[in-house]
Amino acid sequence: MDKWDLKKVLSFPPYPGEFLHPVVYACTAVMLLCLFASIITYIVHHSAIRISRKGWHMLLNFCFHTALTFAVFAGGINRIKYPIICQAVGVVLHYSSLSTMLWLGVTARNIYKQVTKKPPLSQDGDPPPPPKQPLLR
Repeated sequence: MDKWDLKKVLSFPPYPGEFLHPVVYACTAVMLLCLFASIITYIVHHSAIRISRKGWHMLLNFCFHTALTFAVFAGGINRIKYPIICQAVGVVLHYSSLSTMLWLGVTARNIYKQVTKKPPLSQDGDPPPPPKQPLLR
């Protein structure tokens, strides 16, 4: 038999078992703890933190979907015995990871827009007038 037997090369590796390495679970727990701590911090101290409503929305959605991705991966990636559970885990992982990337992209775009915003230039070289304050806040 040839050492490069095509059936052996294309076969799946042996089933890794019911659980992942303990380091995966420990790191997932630490990441989830940090994400939930940041979410709770922003919720409790939202009046003291100066962030726009759009930024607040983006941050919470990003943290939530990142936590969902971590939790579903660690808890369900090895659940392949039942096809329905395997499919559900796959669907949720795709949804949560794509949502995480979406919120990351939207956040990066808004930060870029804020950083590259140029102040209005006046015709005669005077400093620009201060922006108008809204009547109602």
